[in-house]
Amino acid sequence: MRKNLFYYLFTVLCTVALFTSCSDDDKNGNDGGEGLGLNSYVVGTYNSQLKVFLEGVDLTESAPISQRIFVKSEDENKVTVSLRNFAIDIAGAPLTVGDIIVGGVVLEGDASQVVLQETKTTIQHADLGTLDITVSGNVVAEKVNMTINVVQHMPEDPSTTMNIEVKVTGTRISTEADDADYSTVFAGWYPRTENGFTCDYTGEGFELTEPSKGITMVAKGYNKISLSSFSVSFPVKPGFTASAYKYQGLKADEVAIEKQADGSFTIGEYKGTTTAVANRREATEYTISGSISSDKEMTLKINIKSETYNVNYTFVSGVLKTEKELLSVTINEDVLAYKPSIVTSSMGGNWIILYAKPDAQAEQLKIVPKLVVSDGAKVFYNGELYDGGAIDCSKTQRINIVSEKDYSEGKTTGEEYIISCGILNFATDLEQWELKNNTDDEHMKYYEPVGGWTTSNPGVEYLKSMSLFTKYDKTKPYAVHEAAAGYSGKAAKLTTLNSSGSALAMVPYVTSGSLFNGVFITEISNTLKSTRFGQPCDREPKTFSGVYKYTAGEKYYVCPDPKKANVANLDESKTDAPAMNAVLYEVSDYMADYLDGTNLLTSEKIVAIASVKDAGEKAEWTTFNVSFEWKDGKSWNASNKYKLAIVCSSSKDGDKFSGAPDSVLYIDDLKVSF
Repeated sequence: MRKNLFYYLFTVLCTVALFTSCSDDDKNGNDGGEGLGLNSYVVGTYNSQLKVFLEGVDLTESAPISQRIFVKSEDENKVTVSLRNFAIDIAGAPLTVGDIIVGGVVLEGDASQVVLQETKTTIQHADLGTLDITVSGNVVAEKVNMTINVVQHMPEDPSTTMNIEVKVTGTRISTEADDADYSTVFAGWYPRTENGFTCDYTGEGFELTEPSKGITMVAKGYNKISLSSFSVSFPVKPGFTASAYKYQGLKADEVAIEKQADGSFTIGEYKGTTTAVANRREATEYTISGSISSDKEMTLKINIKSETYNVNYTFVSGVLKTEKELLSVTINEDVLAYKPSIVTSSMGGNWIILYAKPDAQAEQLKIVPKLVVSDGAKVFYNGELYDGGAIDCSKTQRINIVSEKDYSEGKTTGEEYIISCGILNFATDLEQWELKNNTDDEHMKYYEPVGGWTTSNPGVEYLKSMSLFTKYDKTKPYAVHEAAAGYSGKAAKLTTLNSSGSALAMVPYVTSGSLFNGVFITEISNTLKSTRFGQPCDREPKTFSGVYKYTAGEKYYVCPDPKKANVANLDESKTDAPAMNAVLYEVSDYMADYLDGTNLLTSEKIVAIASVKDAGEKAEWTTFNVSFEWKDGKSWNASNKYKLAIVCSSSKDGDKFSGAPDSVLYIDDLKVSF
C-alpha cells in the first residue's frame, strides 16, 4: 500500500506548483539583490545534489541527483525557491516530477548565515487528500542546505500519513537566478563553415567531408536538446570495402544545456555506439559534448573510437539559423485599414491577419507584402519561389517559409502561414465561397465564405482528423455548407451535429454549426477559445439585419458541464432555437483582444448587442432587423477602440455544447447598418 501511495505522491507533484504568498511585485526578480538586503547573499543559481527519502529510506543512495536550484528575490528579505523539471529514477524507471516552486520564504540572520525560515502551506487534493508542505534551510558562504518535506494525509484516514523528504546541498555559481528554458532559443540548424570541422587523423586517402552542410539541434523539454542524426567521416579499416561505409552516423538524445556566468551554455556529454557491418565498417563508441556561445555559434567535441582507430573531432558552426520563421510583414497599401498581424496557435499553425477598408474591391486586394524571414530562409508561394509580386488576398492564400538547410536539399515546403483578409463592411451576401484547407482528401475538404468570414468547420476538421479517438469518422458531414437555394442566390446552411463524444472530455457530444466574422484558431485545451469573434470597427452600428429559416432537431441534449463536453443528457422538455447576434465590444489592442465562445454575451468589454430574441422554427424565409441596445452607462466614443462581431449558430446554447442534432439554420444577406 505504501509503495502505491509513493507513486501517487509523485504523480500529484507533477501537476502541483507549490506557491505560498507569492508577491505580485517581482521588482528584484533575477538581479541578485544588489546588496539591498539578506537576499543579496542568497539569490542566484546553485549547482546542487539532491537526496530523496521515503519514510526515511534513501532512494538516491547509489547516486544523488545533480540539479540546479534557483532562488529569486521577492523583496529585500523574502525569496522564491524553484526546482525545475525534477525527476527521479525508481527501480530503473524514470519518473518526471515537474516543477516545485515555493514562494514567500522569509530570510533571517546575517551575512555569515542566512536562514530560509520554515515555510508551510497546505494543499487539498481530490484524490490524495491533504498535502502539507514544509521548506526550510540556510545559506552559508555561498553554500545552500535545504529540506523540502511533503506529508500526505490519507483521504480515507487523515491520521494516517506518509512522508517524503528532499535534502538539497549546493554551491552558488551565479548571482543571477535565470531558470528560463533555453532549449527552444537554441533549436535550429548550425551550418558548417569553411574551416569549421577538423580532426586529428591524417591517414592516406582520408577526406573529412561529412557533415557536409551542418548539424540540426532540436528542443526536447526544459533545457534539454537533441542533435539530429548526422554523418561524420571516419577511416575504414584496411581490407574493408570503403564505398558508403566511410562515415559513421551519430546523434545525441536529450542532453542538458546549462547557462554559464559569461552567458554561454554547455552541452552535456552524450555517449553512444554504432554497429559493425561485416567487412565494411567497424563498431564504434563515441562521445559528444560542447558549448553554445552567446552569439549562438555551436562548438562540439567529438571522439569516435573503434578497434583500429581513435579520432578526435572539433566542429565549430556558423551562427544558428532559426530555420523557417516569418519575422515581420509590412504592406504599404491604402486599401488596408490597419497594419497586418502575425498570429500563432498553441496547437501549431500560423496566420497573417489583414483588415481591408469597407469599400475594398477584389482588384485592390492584389497586394505586394514585404516579408522578413529567418536568416537564409526562402519564401514559397503556390509552390514556386516567391518573386515579390502581388498576392491575391481577396481569397485565403498560403505561403511557406523554407529553412536554408531544407532549401539546399531541394525542399519547397516548410512553415506554413495562412493569409486571411477581412473586409470591414460587416455585410455578406454569401455568394462567394472558397476551399479553406489544403488537402486532396475529398472527405476532409471544407468551404467557407470569402471576405473574413469563418465557421465552426475547422473544429469539425479536427474531429475528423482524430477519428480514431473522437469517434467522428472523416466521412461524416461538416457543420456549415454552401446552400445553392438561398433567399437571394446562395446562402449558408448551419447544422448541429451529433459529434459522438468520446472518452476525451474535449470532444463534444453536440457540435453546433456557426458562422461569424473573425478567425478560428484551434485551441484544444479549451475548444470554446478557438473562435476569435469580431473585427475592428470605427463606426457606430445602428441595426443588424438578415434573412433566415430554421428547423429544430427532434432530440435536445444538455451538457451539464462544458468542461466535460463529451457528456450530454437527453432533455425531452427542451426545443432547440437558433442564435443571431451582433456584439460591439471595447478593446485596447485589435489583435490581442477578442471575445470567444466562453464570453461572447457575458464579457464586461461588451458595450452594445443587437440580438434576434424571438428566433425559432421558420419554414419560410423570414427577415429580421434589430437595433443595437447599449449597456447601462455605455455610448459610442470615437476615441475608443472597438471590435464588432456577427455570430450566427444553429443552436443558441451551442457554446455550452447543448442543442439538438440535425437542427438546421439557413442564413442569408447579413448586414450591420451604420
